[in-house]
Amino acid sequence: MRKPTQLTVFASCTCLLLVGCGGRYASIAPEGLEPGETETVRAWVDEFIPSTSRIYTVRPWRYQNEQGAAAGRAVIRIAPPDSLRFDYRGPFGRSGRAAVVGDSVLWVSDDDFEGLVQMSPIFWTALGMPPEPPSGGNIFVLENSNVRAWRYVVAGDTLNFVLEGNPAIRIRGEIRRAGRTIGLVDVEMNPETGWAVRSQVDFPQSVARFEFTIEGVDTLAVFDPSVWQQN
Repeated sequence: MRKPTQLTVFASCTCLLLVGCGGRYASIAPEGLEPGETETVRAWVDEFIPSTSRIYTVRPWRYQNEQGAAAGRAVIRIAPPDSLRFDYRGPFGRSGRAAVVGDSVLWVSDDDFEGLVQMSPIFWTALGMPPEPPSGGNIFVLENSNVRAWRYVVAGDTLNFVLEGNPAIRIRGEIRRAGRTIGLVDVEMNPETGWAVRSQVDFPQSVARFEFTIEGVDTLAVFDPSVWQQN
């Protein structure tokens, strides 16, 4: 089961709605969230967990922070319900890779992307798979004809998620701590397949943005066990 974890990496973007001059951003959460049941939210998120392994072809991805920008392509292998390997290539022959199981990073080869994969709820949501309810957290929900929204409050963090459309055409998520947004994701979905099409991840503390387009999805993928080993 994927579940939120304590987050240690701060990251982001200047293109968000800034409220006041103290670096606080407006929450994506709609008004009217009320205490809800774990099973309600689990039913919402389980529809996005693939039934078989997949390979996502990502082209292009773009990453930008205060030091500069880079772009390239990537391959993401997903083994349900909660394992993935991320391999990317960038300019000048640069490459990197990481493996994630649930909310745990097995290994990562590149410091530039370590912050992204360590923020597992945001990373999974960017792939169109928002995390399941955590153990021991408080849950709040809201549902109407076009929006399903929920909140996890766990370990000092507040995680908000919003599905727009039914079937979903957009997924948004955020992680907030001490009243500040530390991670924000906005995902365009294909309502016919239920797959992510384009994602944008912003981190409002270190002025960085990661965005990517999923060019293709292989639903007949078979993985050798060695893909989970660092090599």
